[in-house]
Amino acid sequence: MRKKTTIYVDSALLREVRARAARTGREDADILEDALRQYLATPQAATSRQELRELLDELAARTHADDQEALDVAYAELEAARRARRRR
Repeated sequence: MRKKTTIYVDSALLREVRARAARTGREDADILEDALRQYLATPQAATSRQELRELLDELAARTHADDQEALDVAYAELEAARRARRRR
């Protein structure tokens, strides 16, 4: 069962997704789902998930934050790291 969501995607990447969908006679969502499934199966994704778990555990040990507060901080840290990586 599919759930609707909103994401922000680089415009050039979205053009590539739409072009591939058109070439293959599939929907944009099918192409995005395939790409996401492939990425999530990679060691890189597993490492990212492990790093997030470790960060959440560290935050929980240092603070009295509940799970949602710790998750909010972790996502903020993740976004900061991504921004820093893009600037390199």
